[in-house]
Amino acid sequence: MESSPPSLTLLHSSLPKSKMPSFDSYNAKTTSISYPWPQDVNGIERIALSAQGDLQRVLSAFFARPIVIALVYSTTMRQVSPTLPPEIIVQPTPSIIESASPTQPIIQTRQVHLQCAGKIVCTATSTVRITSPEVAHLFLQEKYAIGQMFRRLEKIPAFELLSVGLGPVNEKGQQQPSLAFTPNTPGYSEANQLWRKYTLTIPHFECEILEVFPSRDMFISGEAWLTGATISKGTAIGDVSARDRVAVLLTGMQNGPPSKSNQLASITFYQSLSLVLVLGFMLMLAFEVVMYHNRRVAC
Repeated sequence: MESSPPSLTLLHSSLPKSKMPSFDSYNAKTTSISYPWPQDVNGIERIALSAQGDLQRVLSAFFARPIVIALVYSTTMRQVSPTLPPEIIVQPTPSIIESASPTQPIIQTRQVHLQCAGKIVCTATSTVRITSPEVAHLFLQEKYAIGQMFRRLEKIPAFELLSVGLGPVNEKGQQQPSLAFTPNTPGYSEANQLWRKYTLTIPHFECEILEVFPSRDMFISGEAWLTGATISKGTAIGDVSARDRVAVLLTGMQNGPPSKSNQLASITFYQSLSLVLVLGFMLMLAFEVVMYHNRRVAC
């Protein structure tokens, strides 16, 4: 199902300013991140949700693979005059690039997929406001992605986390059925989505971004989720218990999904192995106690 661009009715104004307290704070010796996270969000998810213009780098470190940006759609407009409706830009000509200014901003709405090993790991829908020729040239002509813009300009963006949620969300950041993924998207689980809405701002470049992660299982299973490893037909590896996932990894996934009997055998093996390790540790401890006692008697 093909996504369509969101409404452009807010082009006359700049991006909204958050009224929330500062996301992070620091002094000479302390740094603190404070946010009312949803109760079930885990530590790895909080790291991804806290990324400040470098989500690609964070996800690349997590999966140990490259993260590639794939454009889904973009609509570019410019505000020639506050009294006139915005003009759609079909091709950003040099004269249009040079005209970018605070009084004649260029505004683009866009959606991209962050892909890893050919699989969508995040869908980002953004509204970008550009007010200088230099920034317009990099973004519209050299085609730098948002995260790469900050690195190219050597600027650290001001970051404001507006909202975080679990479950379905639409492209306005409202808790409704999502347009970011379809039921046919690999790894998709609408009820298990994780999303955030935030702003990134540097001089002449303002962004409001909604990011939707297709399934929280990706942060639990990592490589197994990415490669589509399964426990049984139609059941994602992230949908089973941690103990079952360990058993599956012990048996290996080269020959396809294991049978139910093999799963039970693997779990039994894992439990037996744990028992053997505990008994071995206790025997070692008893041996050390006996040796210590004999040395005391010899003295």
